[in-house]
Amino acid sequence: MIDAIANIGAGYKGTNYGRVRGYLLSKLVEDVKKMIEDYHEIWKQTGCTIMVDGWIDRCRHTLINFLVYSPKGTAFLKSVDASHVLKIADALFKLLRDVVLFVGPENVVHVVTNNVSNYVAIGRLLESEFHRLYWSPYAVHCVNLMFQDIGKLEEVSETMSQASMIMKYIYNHCHPLHLMRKFIDRREILRPAPTQFVTNFIALQSILAQKDAMRAMVTSREWTSSAYSKEAKAKNFVDQVLDSKFWNQCTDIVKLTQQLVRVLHIVNSENRAAIGFLYQAIYKVREEMVKRFQKIKTVVDPYLKILATRWDLELRKDLHTAGYWLNPAFRFNAGEFEKHKQTISSLLRCH
Repeated sequence: MIDAIANIGAGYKGTNYGRVRGYLLSKLVEDVKKMIEDYHEIWKQTGCTIMVDGWIDRCRHTLINFLVYSPKGTAFLKSVDASHVLKIADALFKLLRDVVLFVGPENVVHVVTNNVSNYVAIGRLLESEFHRLYWSPYAVHCVNLMFQDIGKLEEVSETMSQASMIMKYIYNHCHPLHLMRKFIDRREILRPAPTQFVTNFIALQSILAQKDAMRAMVTSREWTSSAYSKEAKAKNFVDQVLDSKFWNQCTDIVKLTQQLVRVLHIVNSENRAAIGFLYQAIYKVREEMVKRFQKIKTVVDPYLKILATRWDLELRKDLHTAGYWLNPAFRFNAGEFEKHKQTISSLLRCH
């Protein structure tokens, strides 16, 4: 815009306030309506997903954004101040119902919201009134809750605390940090995570990958001859790094959650729709857990229960199975077909 003004040269007079709030605003509204009409044609051809995204502004108002996703892209429909209806299921249902009617019930395949109790009730009401659509909670949120539940397990919580102590000591002291970077080829243990719930599990993977380097560091002459090594905190740090039980627990947790971290990357990706990959990804998580710990059921059982609660009871829908079977990556794989024959009934229920 600035370049365009500069090209006009001296003497250009900007649009006045009245024109901006009147004619230009009205024209822009009409342009947006025309764009939504173009999207409507795509929704009729391919179907679409309605996404409900809530947030709280600086004045503590609860706002709900309604968006529609299709292969053409994501279209923003409207934003509503729902502060007065958030806890009233009927009023919230009416808001969502109006959006479904605007988009066209015959065009809506999927409605996605968060999984608080009000939205669960609304999802059931929508499925009851509009038989062609499916409701489900956000996959990212459900996977995050799996990590949150796993983090509350006693052995996991204890191991996370020990790992946190190691990280804090290293990153809060210059000499240990310099020495650590030297032993791990100037790489970092701390790595970015897609969401806050998985941060500790990513850190645990990173620490475990540097186990030998960290042990070599605390037994090196450079460390033992330094003034830092004589401090009480340093001795506690060394004890943790040399604690075999801690590393064994790290290994178990990483083995059990590695596939689940991959699932989070799948559902959090902006490059491709996750619905065709989610069923198989969760199946792989369960399969990997059982395979790795088939002789130690007491270790894996709490993880499988969390998976069953969050996936089987909250997230999984026939739509996920249909997405799996219609995904070319799996559809023509005979081995996959044999493993998941029992899910054909879920596919046939989709209409």
